[in-house]
Amino acid sequence: MKKAILITLALMLTACAHMKQTSPDQSFEAYRAEVKAEQEAGKISVVEEQEKLRDRYWQIYGKDADSAGHFAFSTSLMRSAQAGDFPMKEAQALVAARENEIFALKMESRQVASSYEYPSN
Repeated sequence: MKKAILITLALMLTACAHMKQTSPDQSFEAYRAEVKAEQEAGKISVVEEQEKLRDRYWQIYGKDADSAGHFAFSTSLMRSAQAGDFPMKEAQALVAARENEIFALKMESRQVASSYEYPSN
């Protein structure tokens, strides 16, 4: 009887643990907020922020042409802004706008893939 109760308890705990897992999108958004806070606190530069975001994005979603282009652009732009060759506020606005595009494309591609209808026979 004691074994049955322990097994049931272990199964319930396992089920609870799986219910609270975050989605890849939630995980990346939390990391992005964390890295942004580090950058605003002066712990990392804007270039390091972009490099960290790139690495985590590729870890979570995988490397693709759209994200590779975005992160190459954003890192290069932030290097220019950090050097004073481009206004920082404008650089941040451009990067944020492009990020929104990339994430919208990523979400759209998942929705299209999950909404495929199989032809009837």
